[in-house]
Amino acid sequence: AEVHPDCLAAYEDASALLEELGHEVVELPTVMQSDVVPVFEKLWGVMATLTPVSEEQEPLLQPLTRWLRERGHATSGPELFGAHAILQASLRSGFPVMNQFDAILHPTLAQPPRPIGWFHDQEPAENFRRQEHFTPFTATYNVSGQPAVNVPLYWNDEGLPIGVMLAGRLGGESTLISLSAQLEEARPWAGRTPPIWDE
Repeated sequence: AEVHPDCLAAYEDASALLEELGHEVVELPTVMQSDVVPVFEKLWGVMATLTPVSEEQEPLLQPLTRWLRERGHATSGPELFGAHAILQASLRSGFPVMNQFDAILHPTLAQPPRPIGWFHDQEPAENFRRQEHFTPFTATYNVSGQPAVNVPLYWNDEGLPIGVMLAGRLGGESTLISLSAQLEEARPWAGRTPPIWDE
């Protein structure tokens, strides 16, 4: 996904703040390749089928949910196990790299906050595509189960919060909480709201 300049600025700003606080910030080698995205999409569709929904209630679901369930129901057992195996292999090769670091810093999102309806008012396939391009960094941790936290350190020229995400090792919640507290003490955000809230 293309990352918006505001989200890159938030990432660079957080990197600089972490260095000011005495942390060493280094570039992370590539961990997961983009060729696993279709595999993740296949699993996401199957996951949408796991909640039992009666035939009578199916029309009450959101269009995106119905679309995902249709894709999930169309996935065969061998396809599901193949997708799971590919993601597991990717994670097994990625963990030794990620575990060399106390925390991994990303932009939380690839774009600033979107207006109401930007996702929901689209056809399901476009809605899903927009979501993928909006949240490309979080999916890795949905799959891996690693803890992650968003910290709203940066605000763009429109006065909107642009967060950065810190992800940790499996079981590394205490490191993320400690690091987040340190960042919040250095740049408090409690009570800060976008100017639009005052209108």
